[in-house]
Amino acid sequence: MNFKTLLLGSAAAIVLAGGAQAADLTVAEPVDYVKVCDAFGAGFFYSPGTDTCIKVGGYVEFGTSFGGGDFGGLNSSNNNWGNFYTEVSIQLTASSVTEYGNLTGFIDMRAKTGNKAGTGSDLADYINESTNSAYVDSAYLELGPLKAGYFTSLFDFGRGYDDTGMFGSDSTTDHIQLTYAVNGFGLALSIEDQRDRGSFGYIDDVRGNDNVPDIIGAVTYSSGIFAAKVAAAYTNSAVDYDTYEGKDGWAIGGGLEIALDNFSAGDRFFVSAAYGDNANSFTGISGGTSVVGALGIDDQLFSAASGSSWSALASYKHVWTPQIWSSLSGGYASFDGSDSLDGMKIDAWRVGFNTAYAPVNGLELVADVFYTDLDVKDSPFNDVLATGSSDSWTANLFLKRSW
Repeated sequence: MNFKTLLLGSAAAIVLAGGAQAADLTVAEPVDYVKVCDAFGAGFFYSPGTDTCIKVGGYVEFGTSFGGGDFGGLNSSNNNWGNFYTEVSIQLTASSVTEYGNLTGFIDMRAKTGNKAGTGSDLADYINESTNSAYVDSAYLELGPLKAGYFTSLFDFGRGYDDTGMFGSDSTTDHIQLTYAVNGFGLALSIEDQRDRGSFGYIDDVRGNDNVPDIIGAVTYSSGIFAAKVAAAYTNSAVDYDTYEGKDGWAIGGGLEIALDNFSAGDRFFVSAAYGDNANSFTGISGGTSVVGALGIDDQLFSAASGSSWSALASYKHVWTPQIWSSLSGGYASFDGSDSLDGMKIDAWRVGFNTAYAPVNGLELVADVFYTDLDVKDSPFNDVLATGSSDSWTANLFLKRSW
Protein backbone atom coordinates (compact mmCIF):
# COMPACT_ATOMS: atom_id res chain seq x y z
CA MET A 1 0.00 0.00 0.00
CA ASN A 2 1.55 3.27 -1.08
CA PHE A 3 1.07 6.68 0.52
CA LYS A 4 -1.51 7.83 -2.08
CA THR A 5 -3.73 4.79 -1.44
CA LEU A 6 -3.47 5.32 2.33
CA LEU A 7 -4.48 8.98 2.03
CA LEU A 8 -7.51 8.25 -0.13
CA GLY A 9 -8.66 5.46 2.17
CA SER A 10 -8.40 7.71 5.23
CA ALA A 11 -10.43 10.46 3.53
CA ALA A 12 -13.16 8.00 2.60
CA ALA A 13 -13.34 6.75 6.17
CA ILE A 14 -13.70 10.29 7.50
CA VAL A 15 -16.52 11.07 5.05
CA LEU A 16 -18.41 7.88 5.96
CA ALA A 17 -18.04 8.55 9.69
CA GLY A 18 -19.24 12.13 9.27
CA GLY A 19 -22.26 10.97 7.29
CA ALA A 20 -23.22 8.52 10.01
CA GLN A 21 -23.00 11.23 12.67
CA ALA A 22 -25.01 13.69 10.53
CA ALA A 23 -27.80 11.13 10.25
CA ASP A 24 -28.13 11.22 14.04
CA LEU A 25 -28.57 15.05 14.19
CA THR A 26 -32.03 16.70 14.53
CA VAL A 27 -33.13 18.32 11.28
CA ALA A 28 -34.19 22.00 11.75
CA GLU A 29 -37.81 22.78 10.92
CA PRO A 30 -38.53 25.39 8.19
CA VAL A 31 -38.87 28.94 9.52
CA ASP A 32 -41.88 31.13 8.58
CA TYR A 33 -40.24 34.45 7.88
CA VAL A 34 -42.36 37.62 7.79
CA LYS A 35 -43.31 38.37 4.20
CA VAL A 36 -44.66 41.54 2.64
CA CYS A 37 -48.34 41.42 1.66
CA ASP A 38 -49.19 43.71 -1.24
CA ALA A 39 -52.82 42.65 -1.70
CA PHE A 40 -54.20 45.46 0.51
CA GLY A 41 -51.74 48.30 -0.02
CA ALA A 42 -48.52 49.49 1.58
CA GLY A 43 -47.54 48.53 5.12
CA PHE A 44 -49.14 45.08 5.29
CA PHE A 45 -47.27 41.87 6.09
CA TYR A 46 -48.39 38.25 6.40
CA SER A 47 -48.98 36.95 9.88
CA PRO A 48 -46.54 33.97 9.97
CA GLY A 49 -48.24 30.68 9.15
CA THR A 50 -51.53 32.29 8.03
CA ASP A 51 -53.05 34.00 5.01
CA THR A 52 -54.00 37.06 7.10
CA CYS A 53 -52.29 40.37 6.32
CA ILE A 54 -51.51 42.66 9.27
CA LYS A 55 -50.82 46.39 9.39
CA VAL A 56 -49.73 48.35 12.47
CA GLY A 57 -50.15 52.13 12.63
CA GLY A 58 -50.69 54.92 15.10
CA TYR A 59 -49.42 58.26 16.32
CA VAL A 60 -48.24 60.27 19.31
CA GLU A 61 -49.54 63.84 19.49
CA PHE A 62 -48.70 66.67 21.87
CA GLY A 63 -50.84 69.80 21.80
CA THR A 64 -51.66 73.02 23.58
CA SER A 65 -54.26 75.74 23.05
CA PHE A 66 -54.90 79.28 24.17
CA GLY A 67 -57.42 81.98 23.42
CA GLY A 68 -59.93 84.50 24.69
CA GLY A 69 -63.60 85.34 24.48
CA ASP A 70 -66.94 85.09 26.21
CA PHE A 71 -67.67 81.37 26.20
CA GLY A 72 -66.14 77.90 26.17
CA GLY A 73 -64.13 78.47 29.36
CA LEU A 74 -62.57 81.65 27.93
CA ASN A 75 -62.71 85.15 29.38
CA SER A 76 -61.86 88.25 27.36
CA SER A 77 -60.35 89.96 30.41
CA ASN A 78 -57.99 87.07 31.10
CA ASN A 79 -56.94 85.05 28.07
CA ASN A 80 -56.69 81.36 28.81
CA TRP A 81 -53.51 79.40 28.18
CA GLY A 82 -52.68 76.22 30.03
CA ASN A 83 -54.45 73.43 28.18
CA PHE A 84 -51.73 70.88 27.47
CA TYR A 85 -52.45 67.31 26.48
CA THR A 86 -50.82 64.19 25.02
CA GLU A 87 -52.75 61.72 22.90
CA VAL A 88 -51.64 58.33 21.59
CA SER A 89 -53.23 56.00 19.06
CA ILE A 90 -52.54 52.36 18.23
CA GLN A 91 -54.17 51.14 15.02
CA LEU A 92 -54.32 47.50 13.95
CA THR A 93 -55.74 46.17 10.68
CA ALA A 94 -56.16 42.49 9.78
CA SER A 95 -57.30 41.58 6.25
CA SER A 96 -57.63 38.42 4.22
CA VAL A 97 -59.21 37.35 0.95
CA THR A 98 -62.25 35.06 1.15
CA GLU A 99 -64.78 33.67 -1.32
CA TYR A 100 -67.27 36.27 -0.06
CA GLY A 101 -64.91 39.23 -0.49
CA ASN A 102 -62.20 40.79 1.64
CA LEU A 103 -62.52 40.14 5.38
CA THR A 104 -61.16 43.01 7.48
CA GLY A 105 -60.97 43.87 11.16
CA PHE A 106 -59.82 47.32 12.33
CA ILE A 107 -59.10 48.76 15.78
CA ASP A 108 -58.06 52.31 16.74
CA MET A 109 -57.40 52.48 20.49
CA ARG A 110 -56.55 55.87 21.95
CA ALA A 111 -55.58 57.34 25.28
CA LYS A 112 -55.37 60.99 26.24
CA THR A 113 -54.10 63.05 29.12
CA GLY A 114 -55.29 66.55 29.99
CA ASN A 115 -56.84 68.83 32.56
CA LYS A 116 -60.39 69.92 33.17
CA ALA A 117 -60.95 73.44 34.47
CA GLY A 118 -62.59 73.85 37.87
CA THR A 119 -66.00 75.47 38.18
CA GLY A 120 -65.08 77.76 41.03
CA SER A 121 -68.34 76.99 42.86
CA ASP A 122 -66.36 76.18 46.00
CA LEU A 123 -62.72 76.15 47.08
CA ALA A 124 -62.05 72.61 45.89
CA ASP A 125 -63.49 73.41 42.47
CA TYR A 126 -60.93 76.13 41.85
CA ILE A 127 -58.34 73.37 41.40
CA ASN A 128 -58.12 71.89 37.94
CA GLU A 129 -58.92 68.20 37.66
CA SER A 130 -56.37 66.01 35.91
CA THR A 131 -57.96 63.73 33.33
CA ASN A 132 -56.60 60.52 31.83
CA SER A 133 -58.79 58.54 29.48
CA ALA A 134 -58.45 55.46 27.30
CA TYR A 135 -61.15 54.79 24.73
CA VAL A 136 -62.06 53.11 21.46
CA ASP A 137 -61.98 55.75 18.74
CA SER A 138 -63.22 53.30 16.12
CA ALA A 139 -63.42 49.55 15.60
CA TYR A 140 -65.19 47.53 12.97
CA LEU A 141 -65.32 44.29 11.00
CA GLU A 142 -65.96 44.20 7.27
CA LEU A 143 -66.82 41.40 4.87
CA GLY A 144 -67.36 42.44 1.28
CA PRO A 145 -70.18 45.01 1.25
CA LEU A 146 -71.08 44.55 4.94
CA LYS A 147 -69.46 46.69 7.65
CA ALA A 148 -70.38 46.66 11.34
CA GLY A 149 -68.91 48.30 14.44
CA TYR A 150 -68.13 51.72 15.87
CA PHE A 151 -67.03 54.08 13.10
CA THR A 152 -67.90 57.33 11.31
CA SER A 153 -71.62 57.85 10.70
CA LEU A 154 -72.77 57.34 7.13
CA PHE A 155 -74.29 60.84 7.22
CA ASP A 156 -70.97 62.62 7.80
CA PHE A 157 -69.26 64.58 5.03
CA GLY A 158 -66.10 65.83 6.79
CA ARG A 159 -65.48 69.17 8.45
CA GLY A 160 -63.10 70.70 5.93
CA TYR A 161 -59.31 70.89 6.04
CA ASP A 162 -59.05 73.02 9.17
CA ASP A 163 -57.85 70.78 12.00
CA THR A 164 -60.49 72.08 14.42
CA GLY A 165 -63.33 71.78 11.89
CA MET A 166 -66.40 73.80 11.05
CA PHE A 167 -69.93 73.13 12.35
CA GLY A 168 -71.62 69.97 11.07
CA SER A 169 -72.28 66.31 11.71
CA ASP A 170 -69.13 64.73 13.13
CA SER A 171 -70.26 61.57 14.89
CA THR A 172 -68.88 58.10 15.48
CA THR A 173 -71.69 55.62 16.09
CA ASP A 174 -72.28 51.92 16.62
CA HIS A 175 -73.96 50.81 13.42
CA ILE A 176 -74.19 48.27 10.65
CA GLN A 177 -73.77 49.42 7.06
CA LEU A 178 -74.33 47.85 3.67
CA THR A 179 -72.60 49.32 0.60
CA TYR A 180 -72.82 48.63 -3.12
CA ALA A 181 -70.47 50.33 -5.61
CA VAL A 182 -70.10 50.20 -9.37
CA ASN A 183 -68.54 52.48 -12.00
CA GLY A 184 -67.77 55.23 -9.51
CA PHE A 185 -71.27 55.26 -7.97
CA GLY A 186 -72.01 53.94 -4.50
CA LEU A 187 -75.20 53.19 -2.60
CA ALA A 188 -75.15 52.70 1.16
CA LEU A 189 -77.64 52.07 3.95
CA SER A 190 -76.95 52.05 7.67
CA ILE A 191 -78.81 51.49 10.94
CA GLU A 192 -77.20 53.50 13.75
CA ASP A 193 -77.53 53.81 17.53
CA GLN A 194 -79.09 57.24 18.09
CA ARG A 195 -77.67 57.44 21.62
CA ASP A 196 -74.19 57.94 20.18
CA ARG A 197 -75.49 61.30 18.94
CA GLY A 198 -76.55 62.42 22.41
CA SER A 199 -80.12 61.17 22.37
CA PHE A 200 -81.86 60.61 25.69
CA GLY A 201 -83.06 57.23 24.49
CA TYR A 202 -86.38 55.88 25.73
CA ILE A 203 -88.08 57.92 28.49
CA ASP A 204 -91.24 56.58 30.18
CA ASP A 205 -92.90 60.01 30.45
CA VAL A 206 -92.23 60.98 26.84
CA ARG A 207 -95.01 59.97 24.48
CA GLY A 208 -94.03 58.98 20.97
CA ASN A 209 -90.34 58.41 21.71
CA ASP A 210 -89.89 54.83 20.55
CA ASN A 211 -86.11 54.57 20.97
CA VAL A 212 -85.70 53.29 17.40
CA PRO A 213 -82.27 53.53 15.74
CA ASP A 214 -81.42 56.17 13.17
CA ILE A 215 -81.80 55.02 9.56
CA ILE A 216 -79.47 56.63 7.03
CA GLY A 217 -79.06 56.23 3.29
CA ALA A 218 -76.42 57.75 1.03
CA VAL A 219 -75.42 58.01 -2.62
CA THR A 220 -71.76 58.65 -3.50
CA TYR A 221 -69.90 59.36 -6.70
CA SER A 222 -66.17 59.54 -7.37
CA SER A 223 -64.53 60.03 -10.74
CA GLY A 224 -61.54 62.05 -11.85
CA ILE A 225 -61.30 65.28 -9.88
CA PHE A 226 -64.76 64.99 -8.27
CA ALA A 227 -65.98 63.18 -5.16
CA ALA A 228 -69.57 63.78 -4.03
CA LYS A 229 -72.02 62.45 -1.46
CA VAL A 230 -75.71 63.01 -0.69
CA ALA A 231 -77.21 61.52 2.49
CA ALA A 232 -80.60 61.44 4.19
CA ALA A 233 -81.51 60.36 7.72
CA TYR A 234 -84.58 59.45 9.75
CA THR A 235 -84.41 59.84 13.54
CA ASN A 236 -86.82 59.55 16.46
CA SER A 237 -84.79 61.13 19.26
CA ALA A 238 -86.18 64.68 19.60
CA VAL A 239 -88.41 65.83 22.46
CA ASP A 240 -90.83 68.74 22.61
CA TYR A 241 -89.90 70.26 25.97
CA ASP A 242 -93.27 72.03 26.25
CA THR A 243 -95.46 68.93 25.85
CA TYR A 244 -92.90 66.15 26.57
CA GLU A 245 -93.84 64.41 23.35
CA GLY A 246 -91.35 62.53 21.24
CA LYS A 247 -90.80 63.86 17.74
CA ASP A 248 -89.86 62.18 14.48
CA GLY A 249 -87.03 63.93 12.70
CA TRP A 250 -85.16 63.89 9.42
CA ALA A 251 -82.10 65.44 7.84
CA ILE A 252 -80.62 65.74 4.38
CA GLY A 253 -77.21 66.95 3.32
CA GLY A 254 -74.48 66.76 0.73
CA GLY A 255 -70.78 67.31 0.25
CA LEU A 256 -68.52 67.88 -2.76
CA GLU A 257 -64.72 67.78 -3.01
CA ILE A 258 -62.83 68.96 -6.08
CA ALA A 259 -59.16 68.14 -6.70
CA LEU A 260 -57.41 71.19 -8.16
CA ASP A 261 -54.16 69.52 -9.21
CA ASN A 262 -54.33 71.19 -12.62
CA PHE A 263 -54.32 74.55 -10.84
CA SER A 264 -51.76 73.65 -8.17
CA ALA A 265 -50.59 70.14 -7.25
CA GLY A 266 -52.26 68.89 -4.07
CA ASP A 267 -54.84 71.69 -3.80
CA ARG A 268 -58.39 70.76 -2.77
CA PHE A 269 -61.73 72.57 -2.40
CA PHE A 270 -64.61 71.22 -0.31
CA VAL A 271 -68.20 72.40 0.32
CA SER A 272 -71.07 70.82 2.25
CA ALA A 273 -74.50 71.74 3.62
CA ALA A 274 -77.20 70.05 5.69
CA TYR A 275 -80.75 70.76 6.82
CA GLY A 276 -82.58 69.01 9.62
CA ASP A 277 -85.97 68.99 11.28
CA ASN A 278 -85.78 67.68 14.88
CA ALA A 279 -82.29 66.42 14.01
CA ASN A 280 -79.79 68.86 15.53
CA SER A 281 -76.78 66.53 15.66
CA PHE A 282 -76.97 66.09 11.89
CA THR A 283 -76.49 69.81 11.24
CA GLY A 284 -73.86 70.74 13.81
CA ILE A 285 -76.01 72.42 16.47
CA SER A 286 -75.09 69.55 18.79
CA GLY A 287 -72.85 66.51 18.52
CA GLY A 288 -69.16 66.23 17.59
CA THR A 289 -68.05 69.48 15.90
CA SER A 290 -70.96 71.62 17.05
CA VAL A 291 -72.16 75.00 18.26
CA VAL A 292 -72.84 73.81 21.81
CA GLY A 293 -69.54 71.91 21.75
CA ALA A 294 -67.77 75.23 21.12
CA LEU A 295 -69.65 76.65 24.09
CA GLY A 296 -68.22 73.94 26.32
CA ILE A 297 -71.65 72.91 27.68
CA ASP A 298 -73.48 69.57 27.79
CA ASP A 299 -75.00 69.11 24.34
CA GLN A 300 -77.53 66.41 25.27
CA LEU A 301 -80.11 69.12 25.94
CA PHE A 302 -79.85 70.36 22.34
CA SER A 303 -79.36 66.93 20.79
CA ALA A 304 -82.90 66.06 21.86
CA ALA A 305 -84.45 69.53 21.41
CA SER A 306 -87.08 69.75 18.68
CA GLY A 307 -86.71 72.45 16.05
CA SER A 308 -85.25 73.09 12.62
CA SER A 309 -81.60 73.75 11.87
CA TRP A 310 -79.16 74.00 8.99
CA SER A 311 -75.46 74.49 8.38
CA ALA A 312 -73.00 75.04 5.54
CA LEU A 313 -69.23 75.23 5.15
CA ALA A 314 -66.51 75.79 2.58
CA SER A 315 -62.84 74.87 2.88
CA TYR A 316 -59.81 75.34 0.65
CA LYS A 317 -56.42 73.64 0.99
CA HIS A 318 -53.27 74.91 -0.72
CA VAL A 319 -50.00 72.98 -0.89
CA TRP A 320 -47.05 75.38 -0.92
CA THR A 321 -44.36 72.71 -1.06
CA PRO A 322 -44.37 68.94 -0.46
CA GLN A 323 -43.61 69.77 3.20
CA ILE A 324 -45.92 72.77 3.80
CA TRP A 325 -49.66 73.25 3.27
CA SER A 326 -52.33 75.65 4.55
CA SER A 327 -56.12 75.77 4.64
CA LEU A 328 -58.81 78.42 5.03
CA SER A 329 -62.32 77.41 6.14
CA GLY A 330 -65.59 79.12 6.98
CA GLY A 331 -68.91 77.81 8.23
CA TYR A 332 -72.36 78.84 9.49
CA ALA A 333 -75.03 77.10 11.58
CA SER A 334 -78.54 78.13 12.60
CA PHE A 335 -81.21 76.71 14.93
CA ASP A 336 -84.88 77.72 15.24
CA GLY A 337 -86.72 76.42 18.31
CA SER A 338 -89.94 78.35 17.73
CA ASP A 339 -92.07 75.22 18.10
CA SER A 340 -90.78 74.05 21.47
CA LEU A 341 -88.21 76.36 23.09
CA ASP A 342 -90.20 79.58 23.48
CA GLY A 343 -88.99 80.92 20.14
CA MET A 344 -85.29 80.44 20.93
CA LYS A 345 -82.94 80.98 17.98
CA ILE A 346 -79.20 80.44 17.58
CA ASP A 347 -76.96 81.77 14.82
CA ALA A 348 -73.26 80.93 14.79
CA TRP A 349 -70.43 81.31 12.34
CA ARG A 350 -66.78 80.32 12.40
CA VAL A 351 -63.70 80.97 10.31
CA GLY A 352 -60.45 79.03 10.69
CA PHE A 353 -56.95 78.95 9.26
CA ASN A 354 -54.19 76.41 9.77
CA THR A 355 -50.74 75.62 8.45
CA ALA A 356 -48.94 72.28 8.65
CA TYR A 357 -45.22 71.64 8.23
CA ALA A 358 -43.67 68.18 7.79
CA PRO A 359 -39.88 68.55 8.16
CA VAL A 360 -39.37 64.78 7.86
CA ASN A 361 -41.59 61.90 6.85
CA GLY A 362 -43.97 60.96 9.68
CA LEU A 363 -43.62 64.20 11.67
CA GLU A 364 -46.06 67.10 11.40
CA LEU A 365 -46.23 70.49 13.13
CA VAL A 366 -49.64 72.19 12.91
CA ALA A 367 -50.76 75.69 13.90
CA ASP A 368 -54.52 76.19 13.97
CA VAL A 369 -56.41 79.42 14.74
CA PHE A 370 -60.14 80.10 14.48
CA TYR A 371 -62.74 82.70 15.43
CA THR A 372 -66.33 81.90 16.46
CA ASP A 373 -69.27 84.30 16.76
CA LEU A 374 -72.54 83.35 18.48
CA ASP A 375 -75.91 85.09 18.69
CA VAL A 376 -78.67 83.68 20.96
CA LYS A 377 -82.23 85.04 21.04
CA ASP A 378 -84.95 84.33 23.63
CA SER A 379 -83.06 81.62 25.49
CA PRO A 380 -85.12 79.76 28.12
CA PHE A 381 -81.86 78.35 29.53
CA ASN A 382 -80.06 81.50 30.66
CA ASP A 383 -78.25 79.54 33.36
CA VAL A 384 -76.35 77.53 30.69
CA LEU A 385 -76.81 79.59 27.51
CA ALA A 386 -77.66 83.24 27.99
CA THR A 387 -79.47 85.45 25.49
CA GLY A 388 -77.14 87.81 23.66
CA SER A 389 -74.11 87.97 21.38
CA SER A 390 -70.65 86.64 22.21
CA ASP A 391 -67.48 85.57 20.45
CA SER A 392 -64.17 83.81 21.04
CA TRP A 393 -60.87 83.05 19.36
CA THR A 394 -58.67 80.05 19.95
CA ALA A 395 -55.25 78.95 18.72
CA ASN A 396 -54.00 75.37 18.82
CA LEU A 397 -50.50 74.00 18.32
CA PHE A 398 -49.89 70.32 17.57
CA LEU A 399 -46.78 68.18 17.26
CA LYS A 400 -47.60 64.77 15.80
CA ARG A 401 -45.52 61.68 14.97
CA SER A 402 -47.43 59.17 12.82
CA TRP A 403 -46.46 55.73 11.55
